[in-house]
Amino acid sequence: MELVSLNSTHPDRRPSLQTIASIALHILLLAAFKYQVRGVAKVRRPSTARMLKPYAPGRTAVVQPPKPKIVPPQEEPKLAIKKPEPPPPSSGGDPSGEADVSVAMANFYPAPKPDLSVLPHGTRGDVVIDIVVDEDGKVVDTQVDQGLGHGVDEAVLAVVQTWTFTPATKAGKPVASKQQLLFHFERA
Repeated sequence: MELVSLNSTHPDRRPSLQTIASIALHILLLAAFKYQVRGVAKVRRPSTARMLKPYAPGRTAVVQPPKPKIVPPQEEPKLAIKKPEPPPPSSGGDPSGEADVSVAMANFYPAPKPDLSVLPHGTRGDVVIDIVVDEDGKVVDTQVDQGLGHGVDEAVLAVVQTWTFTPATKAGKPVASKQQLLFHFERA
């Protein structure tokens, strides 16, 4: 690589024509940027949109925005509003009309632990059982609404039949009641 100096101390070395042309071009470009020569490579494109000048205080806008048309409101239609009827008088806290009702509450309820190894890996689901609790708080009837099969349902039924309850009451007297139990199982 050859370095060229403008202040050459050697009288026989002159700058090449290429070097002089490069320097001149650079000077012209710097002057153009400094003085912002207009029209050097200006491309005019046809425009379809007009630019709006922003509003300056004390001056009016170039284009006035259209004024909205004020349409007087038409006469509002009159609606027949019916007042709601008052609710019927209640007879207590129970929707059936009976007062003092409570649900059966489990006293002894061991959790069912069926053998999940018989299920395929990744299996998960619910066992839903309907039970009937008598006036003494014992489970007298069971029925599987939804099950997993593979012996899981039978294992859950066997455990639920050992449960004991405080029976449901109606007007202070023990009564038979129905409940639905849900057990969720997952095998990883």
